[in-house]
Amino acid sequence: MKTKMKAASVATLLLLSIGLSACSEKIPPEEAVKQRVLARWDIRKAGKVEGLYDYLSPAIKQTVSRYNYEGRFGTNITYTHVKITDISCNKTDDKPADVCQVKVYVSTKTKDFISGSPLKETWILEGDQWWLVTM
Repeated sequence: MKTKMKAASVATLLLLSIGLSACSEKIPPEEAVKQRVLARWDIRKAGKVEGLYDYLSPAIKQTVSRYNYEGRFGTNITYTHVKITDISCNKTDDKPADVCQVKVYVSTKTKDFISGSPLKETWILEGDQWWLVTM
């Protein structure tokens, strides 16, 4: 009886550890970047600028203040739709990705017209977070 209980306990612990290790695996860089890109653009689609600074890389933050960065954005343009068209990361077999190029198509509306334009963004991995590199 004790042998069966020990075997069941070992099996349970093994399954639990496999499940936990699967949960702790990092998501692919493309997915992590996609989440950050869309979260940042959600701020713009909401008509806000507060919070955009928080997505900038630490190096960029050393060169520009929050006030100056967020002051660059006007409120005359409404961002109506954002679609990521491509994410390309520099991962290799022996090195995880630390830079991703993102192509985004952004639809905008002003008082006088509606338009769309393709944009390119560069995102870098520092620490365990992806950051936008832009000025």
